[in-house]
Amino acid sequence: MLGTKRVLITGGVRRLGLHIAYGFAERHAVLGLNYHHASEREADHAQSECLKRGAKQVFLIKGDVTKEADAIIGRFAKLAGGIDIVVNNAGVFPKRESLDNLTMKQFQDTLALNLLAPFEISKASAEHMPEGGAIINLASLGGVQIWKERIDYNVSKSALITLTKALARELAPKKITVNAVAPGAIQVEEEIPGIAEDKIPLGHYGSPEDIVRAVLYFAYDALYVTGQCLIVDGGRSILT
Repeated sequence: MLGTKRVLITGGVRRLGLHIAYGFAERHAVLGLNYHHASEREADHAQSECLKRGAKQVFLIKGDVTKEADAIIGRFAKLAGGIDIVVNNAGVFPKRESLDNLTMKQFQDTLALNLLAPFEISKASAEHMPEGGAIINLASLGGVQIWKERIDYNVSKSALITLTKALARELAPKKITVNAVAPGAIQVEEEIPGIAEDKIPLGHYGSPEDIVRAVLYFAYDALYVTGQCLIVDGGRSILT
C-alpha cells in the first residue's frame, strides 16, 4: 500500500497499544485510537503525543470492543474515509486460577476480549479495507505454551493464533493479509514480567519497541506474508 495509512488500534491509548500507536505516528499515519477502560486524560495524552510524533490525524474512538465492534469500526471508517490497517491489541491477562477455582464467568470474559472481539473487529474492518489491507493480532507466548493455572488465557491466545490463520485464508482473495505477533516477556514501563531474565536465552526482557517493529513489519513490509505468527520472546519458546 502506498500513501498515508489509516490505522485503527484497539486498546491504543496506554501501555503496549500506545507504543504501537507511536510507531505508526512516526510513519505519519491517520490513527484511530480505541479505548474503553482508560481515562479521558490518558486518551487526550495519547492523541497529543501521537500528533507530536508525526501522525497526520488522530481520532479517539471510545467503545467496548466486546460489545460495540461494528460501531467502532464504522465510526473510524467514516472519519478516516476507510481503513487500511487494524491492530487488535486490546486484551486481558486475567488473574491466575486453578481449574477448581476458575469460574465460567472469568473463562467467558477472557475469551470475549481476547478472541471474540478480534473476530468481530476483523470481520467489520474487512468490509472497509482496500486490497493491500492488513489485520494484525496481538497474541502471546501463552498461545504456544501452556502455563500453570492460566487455562483461560492459554486457550484464548492459542485460539487467536488459529483465528489469524483462518481469517488469512478467508481474506486472501480480497488481498488482505492477517498475521499475529506473540510477545514473550516484555517490560512495559516499570512493570517486571513474571519470569526471571536468566530464563530467557537472550538474557534480557524485551522492550515495547521490539513488538512495535514486528507490528510495523506486518503492516508495511510483509506484503507476501499472511497467516503467520511471529514470536518475539528472546528465544524463550525454543526451550524444552
